Amino acid sequence: MTHVASRTSTPRILVPISGSSTRRRGTAWGSAFLGRALPALALCLAVLATVVLGTGTALAQSDGETEIARQRFLEGVRHYDQHDYDKARLAFLQAYLLKPHPAVLLNLAQSQLRAGRYAEAAENFAKYIRENPTAEAMSHAKAAFEEARDKVGEISVEVNATGALINVDGSDVGKSPLPYALYMMPGRHTVRATKGGLSADESLEAVAGQRMYVTLALPEGSRMAPAAAAGAAAGVAVGASPSPPPAVTSPARSLSPTPAPAPESDSHRSPGFFGWLGSSPLAVATVTVAGLALGTSAVLAGFANNQYASANNARDQIMKALQDYVDSGNLVGSAVPCGPDGIANRPDSFDSRVSQEAVEKVSGQFANACARFNERSDSGDHLKTLSLVSLGIGAFATVGTIVWYFSDTGGSSSETAGAGERTRRQARITPMFSRDLNGVMLDVTF
Repeated sequence: MTHVASRTSTPRILVPISGSSTRRRGTAWGSAFLGRALPALALCLAVLATVVLGTGTALAQSDGETEIARQRFLEGVRHYDQHDYDKARLAFLQAYLLKPHPAVLLNLAQSQLRAGRYAEAAENFAKYIRENPTAEAMSHAKAAFEEARDKVGEISVEVNATGALINVDGSDVGKSPLPYALYMMPGRHTVRATKGGLSADESLEAVAGQRMYVTLALPEGSRMAPAAAAGAAAGVAVGASPSPPPAVTSPARSLSPTPAPAPESDSHRSPGFFGWLGSSPLAVATVTVAGLALGTSAVLAGFANNQYASANNARDQIMKALQDYVDSGNLVGSAVPCGPDGIANRPDSFDSRVSQEAVEKVSGQFANACARFNERSDSGDHLKTLSLVSLGIGAFATVGTIVWYFSDTGGSSSETAGAGERTRRQARITPMFSRDLNGVMLDVTF
């Protein structure tokens, strides 16, 4: 059942991030992020597989992520000043994933608001207000929150069972009772609740500036969940009208009980990586390519190091022989052992008292030694290049296989709570470029 309540708007105040004309207010929270609070931030982003070896390594990784987060934050400020709000939003999002700091969250929400992503902006402004009730920028945050709220529908969802998974338009948003309201762009949306093989859903039309109350009823036998969503949301929303009396619960339009599967059975669950690998010959091929390429890269790197070590040994012998001949008076002090001006090409490198026979003999020795040095050095360079190429192929095949796995199994359902409940596996790659860092951020959901 859906109940709609109107909401009066409040005056809007622009929340500046930075810029010459708004520097005093706009950078208040940015300075706090960069100055006082940044060194104390906790490690947030969990990369696909991170093995921390010792306290020193953990601290080094934390410092590195802090620096990357700082760079992303500064990029976001620069893009915002240039009114490129989409790029600012992405930069602040990357910074917040690395270091979830209130200053970054506030700037992220402001960029989302200016980029027209009002539902995301309202959600993040509400989160900032809840988690930072005494922040200096609270008045700006509340005004911007109201500006975003006026452009979206505010939905409070109640389910007659505790612990039911709530899904909006195919994306899980939490379990009942939801402590906060949901924000949706104007238009048609479907809200669904599932638990224990039972499901109920309702379609609604979100209207900008209106608050709606949705009640989903699962079959009898499920205990009624506390009506907390509407009250908690009203506590966060500044200037929200009092909650109306609870609507009479009625069965949802779609009610489809299905037998709950046995927890021990894995027959309907998403396949694990090795199960997926065994069912896909092409995936086996990509993993094999990755393994061979990485192994070949390691072997070639070892050979390259041996060649460089041999070249260094030859160089040391050449320099020692040069010094001995200079000390004995056979060569002048300015003699160069190798190259176009080397001893083999410059007879004037010898003292005038040295016989022609000795000159030819020593010149031949240096020519052969220099040739050995150049050959080993060039061989090392060639092997190093091949090693890097193999490493690139192996890394590409490895990342490609991981992304393929999550993409291929993204639509599979983990049937742990009924036919309608799904755990979606997703992988997203975000390019990250700056003056000090070039690479990609792999964001995996599973």
